Amino acid sequence: MQTDTVTRFLHALSPASREDVEQLPREQQEKMAEEWERYLRDDTDLLSLSELDPAVAENRAAEHVIRDYF
Repeated sequence: MQTDTVTRFLHALSPASREDVEQLPREQQEKMAEEWERYLRDDTDLLSLSELDPAVAENRAAEHVIRDYF
């Protein structure tokens, strides 16, 4: 199991988004990964989805974070 937050965040992204984020400095990737974890934890709509399909919930949260950035 992957425990590094940035690695998990990158894995949750679509391939195109992952490529964009990988071009950013590691510090920015870490900030985005932290925001992703907060979003996963706090968004009530994703809580239900995460029980049904954790990978989809993680992807939606990750794409939300990068949409705010880019």
